[in-house]
Amino acid sequence: MSPRAKDNAVVAICGAAGHFGRLLVRRLHRSQPVVAIDDRPFLQRPADVAHRQSELKSRHTRNLFRRGGIHTVIYIGGCSQFVLGDGEQFSFAIENFARLLEYCDRYNVSRLLVLSAGDVYGARPGNSQFLSENAPLLAPEFSAFRDIDIMAQTFLWKRPDIQTLVLRPAHIAGAIRSAFVRYLHLSPVPMLLGYDPMVQLIHEEDLVDAILLALQSGRRGVYNVAGAGCLPLSQLVQMLGKTAIQVPHVLAKPALRHMNKLRMLEFHPAYVDYLRYVCMVDDAGIRADLGYRPKRSLAESVDAIQLWGASHSGWGMP
Repeated sequence: MSPRAKDNAVVAICGAAGHFGRLLVRRLHRSQPVVAIDDRPFLQRPADVAHRQSELKSRHTRNLFRRGGIHTVIYIGGCSQFVLGDGEQFSFAIENFARLLEYCDRYNVSRLLVLSAGDVYGARPGNSQFLSENAPLLAPEFSAFRDIDIMAQTFLWKRPDIQTLVLRPAHIAGAIRSAFVRYLHLSPVPMLLGYDPMVQLIHEEDLVDAILLALQSGRRGVYNVAGAGCLPLSQLVQMLGKTAIQVPHVLAKPALRHMNKLRMLEFHPAYVDYLRYVCMVDDAGIRADLGYRPKRSLAESVDAIQLWGASHSGWGMP
């Protein structure tokens, strides 16, 4: 990243108050001015980082963009809490992202990076072992991150003058409240009887590295990004020191619907398919075009989950 003296263009990070957003802010603010946009409080914010505590669709955020000076926008979507949502939560996510695209379109933003998720491809019985960026997006229809990914791709072709990048990472390993990490924190961890799909992880710091590489590259397009290696779900559960419980597939979705209704669990029944079929990404593109290589081992990625998960147990909502 260019030294601050050479590049005073502001980077706006949307979703900066979450754990991953804070990691990204801490890496970026040393080299460029950063403004954090998030309607949540930003704990332990660096002194030189401005925080706009408002929703993306609010007039306060619009005014921030209208004043100009924002060169780069980073939207953190794939590791947010609405990864699998419906109803008001789904509509809120889509409306906010649509407003952000409007700001980028109208107020001279030069670069947009959208963090999606590898789960957008969907877990299907016909999936190949590794899915390329050209594979269809077959995630459940209510998945906000799938619709946001499609909106970002449309914007990519609508505005060729804006450097738009969409990153689709494997499961992020760290203090992330994604659907997959919440699942791994359950105790015992339910697995589908007769199924043991291969899974990928990417250490949260490797994902930050990939984002910084993408911003520096000058490229546009869609890239998968993964960590080092993959492993069976049962082995991951074992490495986390967890106990697995085998659940017949025909009972899993009805049980989850009941537990969600009673607010005993925060895990959407449709995600059961990701515990049944493989959904792993081929990241050859980002390796070839950007020179990306994960620096953390698979064991280090597992440890990143274990450290945060040590204090969480039981079937209640984390």
